[in-house]
Amino acid sequence: MRVVYFLLRVALGGIFLAAAWDKIVDPLAFAKIIRNYQIVPDMLVGGVAQALPWIEVVVGMCLITGLFARGASFSATLMMAVFLSAMAWAWHKGISTQCGCFTTKADDAISVRTFIRDGSTLALALLVTTGSFLGARRV
Repeated sequence: MRVVYFLLRVALGGIFLAAAWDKIVDPLAFAKIIRNYQIVPDMLVGGVAQALPWIEVVVGMCLITGLFARGASFSATLMMAVFLSAMAWAWHKGISTQCGCFTTKADDAISVRTFIRDGSTLALALLVTTGSFLGARRV
């Protein structure tokens, strides 16, 4: 089970690193996506667009290295829950926007596919979080 947990943790870390890349490269496009969700106040959009990808990098690196794995896995779970909630809110409100999950390009609009992808990532994060806390209890 330790090997499986390790592989899942590293996979989740890789997902978070991959998700951060395009947002770091093009923060203005990411800020536009955040603004389109109509959740974050306009005066905070730039700061969120700058900070969020780097938080994803830190979480991803912690998951890959195992450093602060419990906190990182819990953070990943919370972030995925918030991201999915934001997507659901935008979908419900009829806001046509990009997901902003892995790319800032126009080919990643909120859709059933993005819900399945991000829901699967949330499930993975929940598995890793559960594994990290259960593993800590055994020690």
